[in-house]
Amino acid sequence: MKKKFAISNSQMLCLIWRNMLILLLIFLLQGCKKNVENKHSNKFLEDLIAQMTIDEKIGQMTQLCLSTITLNGNKELILNDSLLREAILTYHIGSFISGTGNLADWNDFVRKIQHIAMDETRLHIPVIIGIDHVHGANYINEATILPHNITLSCSFDTSALRLAARITRDETLPSGAYLNFAPVVDLAVNSYWPRFYETFGEDPLLTSMMGKVYIEEYQKKDPATGISLSSTAKHFIGYSDPKSGFDRTPAYIPTQILYEFHIPSFKAAVQSGVRAVMLNSGELNGYPVHASSHVVTEILRKQLGFQGVIISDIKDIDKLIDEHHIARNRKEAIKLALDAGLDINMACTTFEFSHWIKELLNEGSIKEKRIDESVRRILQMKYEMGLFDNPYPVLSFDSSIFARHRNDAVNLASRSIVLLKNKGILPLKKGSRLLVTGPAAHSKSWLNGGWTFEWLGAQEDKQPAGMPTLFEALGNEFGKQNVTWYPESDLLCNENTVQRKIAPFDAVILALGEPPYSEFKGNISDLLLPEEQLTLVRKMAATKKPCIAILVEGRPRVICPYDSLLQAIIFAGLPGYGGGIALAEILSGKTNPSGKLSFSYPSATGHIVAYHRKQTEKYFPAWPFGYGLSYSTFTFKDLQISDSIVHADDTLSMSITVTNNSKFSGYETVIWFFQQEYGQTATRPVQKLFAFQKIFLKPAETTTVKSFLIPSQHLSYPSDKGNLVLEKGRFFVETAGIKRQFYVQ
Repeated sequence: MKKKFAISNSQMLCLIWRNMLILLLIFLLQGCKKNVENKHSNKFLEDLIAQMTIDEKIGQMTQLCLSTITLNGNKELILNDSLLREAILTYHIGSFISGTGNLADWNDFVRKIQHIAMDETRLHIPVIIGIDHVHGANYINEATILPHNITLSCSFDTSALRLAARITRDETLPSGAYLNFAPVVDLAVNSYWPRFYETFGEDPLLTSMMGKVYIEEYQKKDPATGISLSSTAKHFIGYSDPKSGFDRTPAYIPTQILYEFHIPSFKAAVQSGVRAVMLNSGELNGYPVHASSHVVTEILRKQLGFQGVIISDIKDIDKLIDEHHIARNRKEAIKLALDAGLDINMACTTFEFSHWIKELLNEGSIKEKRIDESVRRILQMKYEMGLFDNPYPVLSFDSSIFARHRNDAVNLASRSIVLLKNKGILPLKKGSRLLVTGPAAHSKSWLNGGWTFEWLGAQEDKQPAGMPTLFEALGNEFGKQNVTWYPESDLLCNENTVQRKIAPFDAVILALGEPPYSEFKGNISDLLLPEEQLTLVRKMAATKKPCIAILVEGRPRVICPYDSLLQAIIFAGLPGYGGGIALAEILSGKTNPSGKLSFSYPSATGHIVAYHRKQTEKYFPAWPFGYGLSYSTFTFKDLQISDSIVHADDTLSMSITVTNNSKFSGYETVIWFFQQEYGQTATRPVQKLFAFQKIFLKPAETTTVKSFLIPSQHLSYPSDKGNLVLEKGRFFVETAGIKRQFYVQ
């Protein structure tokens, strides 16, 4: 018989106090260590700045494209030694961007740059190499190409973003390209915008949480090297909602809407410790952001408290002259940008930045103190990254990491792909004979999209070796003898020929969508799927064979009213290396789809609004925000809330019972919204997301999902001055269409 031990109340109290004292001591010691580190870094940096010439300071503020120091003047990593020496020894350039090649070439290339900076310069200041690794380490040839953000956000799973960030960090680290221009935390509220696929969707909370975990994971210090890679939140602010839908064109966003919907994701990025912020290339409410001290200094610096490095997008100071026509020449443009608060000019191909700043200094238009502010931030970032201690990429690296991450790429795509329609055809029966067609059917580049080895996406023959296309993945899953691919041109012929070709098959897989594009190269004037693809849908549906559409696209291309011709529709987005396999396994039933739309999928090309619309706006999407089917059938019931009356800092707890009433195990996402009956300071959205949880249930399993909200945190909203307002009155909690009311007093 075991002896029982009892503990008295006084003993318990002593234990509690002892543990609290231990925790307090640990906290104080950590604080002391942090203060010592800060004092050390401050003294080191101030001593360094005191020794720098004005040319050396301006060099730190200048970022050049790597093409300015390569042998052929392109992104290939073949160094021109004399041009490199001129850039670093004459112009003291502090950072470079944008190249592409094998990991070994990256490693060698960056090592040579750092050797010049560390061994041949007076002050031995390391160089930063920047890169747009926006969906995996997509400028390293061996890298694992991950789904783009719009696809990943449909997972409604922050652990997916953490995994994606970790893969990107681990594959980037050996290259020496330590400053990543990611993640995009702009809000995807304009479906025409060609950078839609780089975002985390239309909701500020979802975008904030996805960006937060990405930044935290990506910037974790590598224990072996002491290096901490840096991420960049972009593009501050309003970039994603241009009135025309075209890239880099004006946005007109009321300040209250700006504060409530567009700013929170950047605020979350700042609170997560992001080291750099890139500015909006366009203009906001009549002012180019690169020349707006209100946006850059007042909002980003003062209101959000960002203390890191503010960087331009490529050649955007020049655009103040050539496109915005707000400056007559480069000197005026540079003064406007510096007055606004810019730290690094992504000049790309010119050294003129140095000349014009010195002229501005000589005439007294700017002070050296202003230059020192930017240089201090840049050097601080390099210090925090660990570059002063270890500027060189690792000499040896484990190339097997790429192979290990291939399964992760499939997993990430599987968790994110959204089943939009299923009239009982899916999952397909084993041994089904499938015809696969459409422009995305036998293409790697369509699955990977833009920013894949090249800005606009590499040609098909330069896509990842070993990556299966959708057609190849279906052959592996269903048997090569059962899957046939026809180019769409073979099926856009006379009816008799089509009927003969299609007769042996049980179903038709239509892989539709968009070819790769980036930025303004993706501008379009019509969201409707291209006419030749819609013709293919009509032709295939006319055969009376079951048709399944897979939408491989960077933004929601309109398929209505042709959706009625299809038995199933899947939104794949841009699923990356594992996209073909993930789709094949969803079609076969090996994977139960669990993605939910992180945006509203429009039913028409004209009237498009986000789910958090105002009461007077009409909302008739083809599929709403948060929508997504499963092979499982989940039921929700018994929504409970802890109280009917709450105050500002009270916690309102809630729970819902969820049951899997099917034979399939599966994931379901519980999405919590709140509604405010009346707005007194500003009109309120019909509903807003305040929490979400992804759960897994076996067949017939039931669970209770809990959540909470605190009125002061979740129900407050900003005025047009950015001041938070919490109003009293009636509110509602809603999930799965079930509502409960409560009052804030």
